[in-house]
Amino acid sequence: MVTGGARPRRRKWRRAKSKRKLQRAAKDSGPEALAPDEAMHRDQPGRLLLSALNYWEVERELIEERLANIRSATAS
Repeated sequence: MVTGGARPRRRKWRRAKSKRKLQRAAKDSGPEALAPDEAMHRDQPGRLLLSALNYWEVERELIEERLANIRSATAS
């Protein structure tokens, strides 16, 4: 005859084992687990922002240069 006490212990062991697996999985996953393509896409917004800032800086310099030319032409 099988006692009823053996089953709950087995369930606890299985639950403890699954918790350990979950802890290992959580520990293993991290930023270094990203694929190279995913890492590149993560850096993409920063690269786009720098490109946009560079564009507007050049554009502003051109506008300032044009204004300076107009001011010097009208001052003459």
